[in-house]
Amino acid sequence: MLNRFRERANHVIRPIAQIFARTGANPNALTFIGLAVGALAAFFFGWGDQLLAGVVLLVAGFFDVVDGAVARILGRETAFGAVLDSTVDRYVDFLVFTGIIYAFVAGKISEPGFLPGWGWGLLAMVGSFMVSYVRARAEATGSGKLDVGVAERAERLVILAIGALVGYTQYAVVLIVILTHLTVLHRVIVAWHRLR
Repeated sequence: MLNRFRERANHVIRPIAQIFARTGANPNALTFIGLAVGALAAFFFGWGDQLLAGVVLLVAGFFDVVDGAVARILGRETAFGAVLDSTVDRYVDFLVFTGIIYAFVAGKISEPGFLPGWGWGLLAMVGSFMVSYVRARAEATGSGKLDVGVAERAERLVILAIGALVGYTQYAVVLIVILTHLTVLHRVIVAWHRLR
């Protein structure tokens, strides 16, 4: 959903990416900077500083957007770059949810209820990974572009960042659990219709 907005917001992203491109920034280096910033966000989540974690997570999301834009401007888009970007995204997701799970266990973020906080964190992590996995597996099998659903990575980052900024990370995690698993189900159904 937000990926479509990203295409419309290209006139905002492109000038910023051009600044990075003029400095000779390596798109893969920007991807690794995003990984480092994502790890910092995970640290702040674990520390219990939700506001700072939300701000830093948005910065990590910025690098996730700008690295590809810089690659396009420089004519350096590669298949390996796409694989690296996707791989780093999974590591950032893992680190951030690990930080949140630690915060739940340590009592730095209040429990959302019904399940232990760490249980919600694990379900959110699994759901996030499965959204990406189902798409990759279905597309490799010949389903065509499978970007359906409401919980792609951009949406998950925004939900988590907003939740953290307002001090309700626990409810953002619950929302991510619901939306990711609904998206997985949606993608499996669409893949079934396309591949049968």
